[in-house]
Amino acid sequence: MIRIAMVEDEEEHARSIQRYCSRYSAEKRTDIDLVWHDNPITFLEGYRGDYDVVLMDIVMPLMDGMTCARNLRAADSNVLLCFITSMAQYAIHGYEVGALDFVVKPIRYEEFSMKMDRLCRLLERQGAKSYLINSRSAVKKIDLRDLYYVEVYSHSLIFHTAEGDFESYGKLSALEEDARFQRFLRVTPSHLVNCAYISSVAEDTLVVHGDVIPLSRRRRKECMEKLATVLGGVGR
Repeated sequence: MIRIAMVEDEEEHARSIQRYCSRYSAEKRTDIDLVWHDNPITFLEGYRGDYDVVLMDIVMPLMDGMTCARNLRAADSNVLLCFITSMAQYAIHGYEVGALDFVVKPIRYEEFSMKMDRLCRLLERQGAKSYLINSRSAVKKIDLRDLYYVEVYSHSLIFHTAEGDFESYGKLSALEEDARFQRFLRVTPSHLVNCAYISSVAEDTLVVHGDVIPLSRRRRKECMEKLATVLGGVGR
């Protein structure tokens, strides 16, 4: 499933993209969930970081697409961004907000399909490794390659990441069962660690990105076997 947000104020162009997404989905046998936002302000207000791709019009009356994109990037640095525009000269500034591409109106299906192919390849390369952390104050999307470990603390989950620590609700067992966490190890009832960041293993501890984490004796053999399997495979 690819979740796409389309921020487009013109209904005619929005309907075209909806038809193109349906056609692309059928041709490529790829499930697409497209959500149309005709107002960039309400799009930003309701943004929860749960899209894989954002298709953004540049020229809109309430807020231009570049301004909307800058605000989007403040909340989500990972979502793939593609501009929709009738003025290609504006799209060249897309690098400022990490836009990957642009589509020129009026949109032809052949061009749209090529752009979607590229976006899908990028998503596949990422391996759907993003994860939404629902904290008490906001929703944060992280790349699991930047997650060092998760620990249970005072009935909360603490996500230790390259961007800092984030607190959330949930159960460690649910993460362990999530296919996206297949390269993580449950080393104690309270710790789930990213194998890529394990630098050393002792009798009852291991080091993860410089932090010493306890290692349950009961789980040690299982952990060592899985660690050997994971690290013997493809790199992170």
